[in-house]
Amino acid sequence: MKGLRIPTSLPPWREVMVNAELAAWYPLCFDRREPGHAAAMDELLGSGEIVFIHDMLDAQLRDLIKCRQPARPYTEDELKALVAETLEGTGAQDYGRWVFFPWSRRLVHLLPPDEFTEVRADRNRNKITRAEQALLRRLKIALAGLSVGNAVANSLALEGVFGELRLADFDTLDLSNMNRIRCGVHDIGVNKAVITARQIFEQNPYANLVLYTDGVTAENLGEFIDGDGASGRVDVVIDECDSLYIKIKLREEARARRVPVIMETSDRGMLDIERFDLEPDRPILHGLLGGLSAADILTIPPPARLGLILQIIGEATISPRLAASLLEFGHTLRGLSQLGSDVTLGGATTTTAVRYLGLGAPLPSGRVFVDVSGILADIRSPARSTADVARTRFERDVVIVRKLVEQAILAPSDGNNQPWRFIYRGDRVLQVRFDPSRGAGGVDAAFERQNGYIAIGAGIENITLTAGVQNLAAKVELFPQADDEDLVATIRLDDVPGAPVADPLHEQISQRRTNRRPGTRNNLMPIHGQVLTSAARDGGAKLQLCTERESMDELGRLLGEADRLRLLSPALHVHFVRQMRWTPEEALRTRDGLAPEMLASGPGELVTFNLMRSGAVPKLLRDIHGGAGLAMSAVQAVSSSAAIAFLSLPGTAPEAFVRGGRAMQQLWLTATALGLAVQPWNCLLQLFARVDRFQGAGLDKREVQQVLELRDRFAKIFKGSLGDAEILLFRLFYADPPAQRSLRRPADAVLTIERPD
Repeated sequence: MKGLRIPTSLPPWREVMVNAELAAWYPLCFDRREPGHAAAMDELLGSGEIVFIHDMLDAQLRDLIKCRQPARPYTEDELKALVAETLEGTGAQDYGRWVFFPWSRRLVHLLPPDEFTEVRADRNRNKITRAEQALLRRLKIALAGLSVGNAVANSLALEGVFGELRLADFDTLDLSNMNRIRCGVHDIGVNKAVITARQIFEQNPYANLVLYTDGVTAENLGEFIDGDGASGRVDVVIDECDSLYIKIKLREEARARRVPVIMETSDRGMLDIERFDLEPDRPILHGLLGGLSAADILTIPPPARLGLILQIIGEATISPRLAASLLEFGHTLRGLSQLGSDVTLGGATTTTAVRYLGLGAPLPSGRVFVDVSGILADIRSPARSTADVARTRFERDVVIVRKLVEQAILAPSDGNNQPWRFIYRGDRVLQVRFDPSRGAGGVDAAFERQNGYIAIGAGIENITLTAGVQNLAAKVELFPQADDEDLVATIRLDDVPGAPVADPLHEQISQRRTNRRPGTRNNLMPIHGQVLTSAARDGGAKLQLCTERESMDELGRLLGEADRLRLLSPALHVHFVRQMRWTPEEALRTRDGLAPEMLASGPGELVTFNLMRSGAVPKLLRDIHGGAGLAMSAVQAVSSSAAIAFLSLPGTAPEAFVRGGRAMQQLWLTATALGLAVQPWNCLLQLFARVDRFQGAGLDKREVQQVLELRDRFAKIFKGSLGDAEILLFRLFYADPPAQRSLRRPADAVLTIERPD
């Protein structure tokens, strides 16, 4: 029988549906823009023959668009517009092809052939480039035998490694075939060539297949290799048939035409290649049969042919289990043993060999064994180079460093300006740097650097606490390079033997908040005062607590006057406005600074902040010596506080402020663990610093005099020294925690990983 080919024109669907369950093997492709196709399809739709319609054309068009510009991110509106542009005015129902599968009675809407092929093969790149794909789609392949050959055919189809595939098998599917052929039980009794064709068409309805449902015979062998005249000679023959006569005859005809032959045996993954295209005089089957011809095979009784099979497979290379099966053939076994895994592997190796042939890659005659069983018997741990070990350790350490930085950036900073940068280059040493770009510069540069050191100290404290959870010791060295004032610290991480011992304060890092709510009681519990004083002392700092009501009222007035001065002073007003994030959109974009609603203690103060945004308002208040109301917020807040606390530390060198920041964070975390609310009120200390250490930076003479007067009044309550680093002034009180916290920039914005070459 001649090969069955897909009709060149659309056949009547009623003829195709005759005995469709057993005989139909190709789909019907309707192009509704072709004359007669739309009417035929509409008739089919009304016939009741279709049991399922699958229309996912829009998803395919989107896939096509993304394949053509994979690096471009698309919005939903952009995709809709590009889909419409691709349709070019054609209605979606008339675009592409409608494919009907007679055996399953499904109707599917698909892209037209070229676009379908482009998208379907896109993920092959660049294991197979587009140019290589085009070459492989020209291959013509003849495949005889569709038990093992079924896996080969499907693998070829998956990769698109043919332009025409000729499939030959006379046999129908038995239940016992289903241990190695991927199909459904409803396929029992269907010709194996038909089953394979259906499987291929269901993954690519535009495939070009030719079927020989009588198998390869002496009568059709010439056409099987040479084609029917129009299609032409194949580029490779794949032999997976059982007949020994056909095996030899195929090779005789292929050698005469200089066509290579590939065979996969599904035993030990043996792949056999005969390059008759390069070696036209090469002995058939490498001479293993001693020159026997196909005609000679017919004279040998079938039982004696078993020995020839052993010669072909190779007595020295056959697997013991197949050898035992050969001895049982015809006795306890009615067929040669084969496994689905071996057959699947054969599909992969054969497809790879065909791809090598099609692309002109080196592929000599001979045999190769892809013996998975043998490979699994020799499993070894992979050898790792020193570079691999170092790279693995580096990547592991990067994960840890990122966790440390994620905790560090939860530390408080003046105006939430987050003045830190972190650099990790390896060797388990993390650099912590001050970022000058986070400050204002000019006359305020040195002043803001001091505040930055305090914030960085708090971040370092978070790192040391988090390191303990990771079973690491963090050794901190402050200002390791005298000529680099931005390099605040290096932190060396060392493993700690034994189980991790986490500091109880670590879990408070994520709970710590600035709380501006009114307090609920006016008395500080004595035990809480003792614990906080001890925590400050452990950090090398000194904590002074003011709980006497008359002194606290005076502190409230001092803090209020400091707030008024900050808002009315032209230079300090600029500093205030720069810290604020006036809209939610601005806060989300920058993820730093202070939102008015976060800073205000109530609606009245929120209105005040918004009114003070303009420089004209404070100027007018300054000119008329007004603004008394600006001090009321501090007075009211202090009146509901349990204590006002002052944290200081000996020394005024940069190291002192970093150590002070660490002590501050430890104190704040301790207060959080005790259930105490903390509101820093550092405006007064910052005014003192401007006058004491920075020559009145940003202040005029009258403002400097006001600050000196505030200093004198402050000194009557808290003892201090110009030789001390004044770290934090804050109110302590009891209140519910705030619902929100100030935003933080992501770790990736402040952490630089410098990977080694």
